Amino acid sequence: MVVAGKNSCERKRRFHQFVLALKRHWKPFLASKQTCMHNTVLKGICIRCKKAVDNSHGSSFDFLLEGLRFSDNAVYLLKQRHTETLLKKRKLLLVLDLDHTLVHCLKLRPYAQSFLEEASKMFEMHLCTIGSRLYAQKATKFLDPNSKYFSCRIIAFEDFERKASKNLNLVLGEERSIIIVDDTENVWGRHTENLITVSRYDYFTHKGGVDKSYSEEKTDESESNGGLANILRVLKTVHGLFFDNSTNGDVPSLLAKIRGGILTGCTLLFRDVHQDLPLMKSKAELMGATCTTEIDSSMIITHVVSSNAAKAEESRRAEQENLFLVHPKWIEAAYFLWSRQPEQDYSP
Repeated sequence: MVVAGKNSCERKRRFHQFVLALKRHWKPFLASKQTCMHNTVLKGICIRCKKAVDNSHGSSFDFLLEGLRFSDNAVYLLKQRHTETLLKKRKLLLVLDLDHTLVHCLKLRPYAQSFLEEASKMFEMHLCTIGSRLYAQKATKFLDPNSKYFSCRIIAFEDFERKASKNLNLVLGEERSIIIVDDTENVWGRHTENLITVSRYDYFTHKGGVDKSYSEEKTDESESNGGLANILRVLKTVHGLFFDNSTNGDVPSLLAKIRGGILTGCTLLFRDVHQDLPLMKSKAELMGATCTTEIDSSMIITHVVSSNAAKAEESRRAEQENLFLVHPKWIEAAYFLWSRQPEQDYSP
């Protein structure tokens, strides 16, 4: 019994020594979490006090410099100050998606180079993709071989905490000065007010595609009236209005104003539109149109929207009352091209 007691005491003494040694070994890390209040960390070391700091400190900006982290306060101040610097140069920030917006499988979208050249005069540009950093870097070699437009401002899959969605957390600018261009709206969560949705660019055949791809048709998107050319026109309008002293310099408000004027004065009567009716109505109303599914004598109808040209009733109504008869794709085209499209090009 005495021997057992001695062994027990010895084990306790050794465990106590182990705990003390562990505390001495980890003391710099434990202290840094409690006492380091500085803004910038590089590869786990605070650049001011030289204490070791773990990954709970602020946010990672590896895309700018590997191992770089800024505290939340530093990010707030950097966004504010950088915005002020850009505004003095009459520049805003532009966040661009990569695949299906500027390229498709390393095939450049028509007008992409001209778009970047013109946009760079008005914006500091970032790439933002859910694709991998390796893919983004390869694509950027085609888009920006001399690092003229993006430099190191390439935010990729590895930089997002939530991998299936995007955000503006790592863009060093205030949201009031940021425009996003992307072909996918639902990845942007609460930032959709800053978003210009561009038509999806598919050069090659993709699984599940309904329409033939450009490669199958042996053609390509128009440079003069394609997605990027029309988006550039919107960007120039927003930029001009933002720096006009008579308007409120706020990107979300300006985008809503421009979008809301696309179909102003149009009253759409929806007939024989079933599956996509709520979405079509929502998009049309965002563009300033009045929508109805019932004939109302108090409304002056301008367009009949129908996906079925065989409906004689709709054709007769449109012809007798001198109305436009259009396919729902007319609304889609106006929404993605940010301008009212010729009705005769979108007959059912």
